[in-house]
Amino acid sequence: MEFKLSQLSSVVLLVTLSMGLSSQVVAADAEAEFKKAMAARDSGDISDSIAIFESILSQEPSLHRARLELAVAYYRSIQFDEAEKQAKKVLDDPTTPAEVRVSIIAFLAKIKSERDRFKTVKSSFRPSLSVGFLHDTNVNVGPSSDVVNIGDSTLRLAAGSTPQSDDAYTVSLGLNFSYQTGKVVDIAGRTAAVLWQSQAALYTKQYQELSEFNLDVISLSTGPAFIVPKYWRGNVNLRVDNIELGSERLAVYTSILPSATWQLNNTTELGVDVSLVNRDYKQSADEARDSVYKSVGVTLGKRYPSSNISVQGGLSLFDESADDDRFSRDGFKAFVGVNWQAWNNGSVYAKFSQRNTKHDAPEALFNEKRDERNQIFTVGFRHKFGGMYLDKWVLNGQFTNTDNTSNVDIFEYDRDVTSVTLSRSF
Repeated sequence: MEFKLSQLSSVVLLVTLSMGLSSQVVAADAEAEFKKAMAARDSGDISDSIAIFESILSQEPSLHRARLELAVAYYRSIQFDEAEKQAKKVLDDPTTPAEVRVSIIAFLAKIKSERDRFKTVKSSFRPSLSVGFLHDTNVNVGPSSDVVNIGDSTLRLAAGSTPQSDDAYTVSLGLNFSYQTGKVVDIAGRTAAVLWQSQAALYTKQYQELSEFNLDVISLSTGPAFIVPKYWRGNVNLRVDNIELGSERLAVYTSILPSATWQLNNTTELGVDVSLVNRDYKQSADEARDSVYKSVGVTLGKRYPSSNISVQGGLSLFDESADDDRFSRDGFKAFVGVNWQAWNNGSVYAKFSQRNTKHDAPEALFNEKRDERNQIFTVGFRHKFGGMYLDKWVLNGQFTNTDNTSNVDIFEYDRDVTSVTLSRSF
């Protein structure tokens, strides 16, 4: 017999009617507390709900109406042993009607099934591969921040530099490890399942002619993740990036990256992310750039299922403190994006972002603090293949235009990157 949580209301009603536990015979204050506990549980405040139900039962231990709702609260908080204990108390009462026993037995079977599934420690490895080709109209402004946020794409732009275009191929290899611990923790009144997630990734971009701008990034990350089904999810990642530019070691970034996402309703999510990054540059020409980068951002996303459209927007504030004040800066970044599932297994998307940056000290030789606006517009498509040969491979085509304006002329540039990639997770 399959049992759904929605059936609990019927079970509770049967218990109430059959055992004379209706609200008329419950003290007014107990009934008010019962409604308060139900409201707390329905809003997601499971810990408060449990505390109130326990308080009611300490005064009215025979109030099985409250005991069954307490069992549901424990079930929803992934405390299966307590849910089973409370349900069995009602089941073991000889005055519980036979029809109610049938539903409680089904509920107990559901508890056992979920407990066995949850407590089974699971781990999984998931490799991924991506290969691509791109054309870049302005290679010499430096590496873009699509893989790792280098910080300033005009890393070593010289006076009088003119745009140089080139083609490149890209390869990305990844290995994700996920470990389901079978543990739970209480966070802000809600019970969260605990996972541990780790990733190793290698990215390379190799230009055909301008090899001094080849980019290689090795990234390692690990940290816990927390999931409260239907409410929120979050993680705290420790990440290390080793970055090479032109076959020379450019920098090592060490980051702490906590984030959380709240499910406001079935179609809307709110996310908050924080970055704390120590940027350690390795070449003597860049030593003054050593810095600590901090940022905090918020994003809001919404899906429109009837039209297969989803939209997202966000705002983040950042501050970078470098050894040399002319590389220290602060500012904000805002973005808005839209994705449309235009056909089966395929979608088109567009995104616009703007970053405004002010530097703390004048730029060498120009005696003026840099004040810049960086605008990026991206449009593209994705298609996931089915069939014998390309099953589960994803084709992505993308065009990106970057327009950087600055009060210091040398740092103004325009850049177009057109790329095609084929990727798959195994």
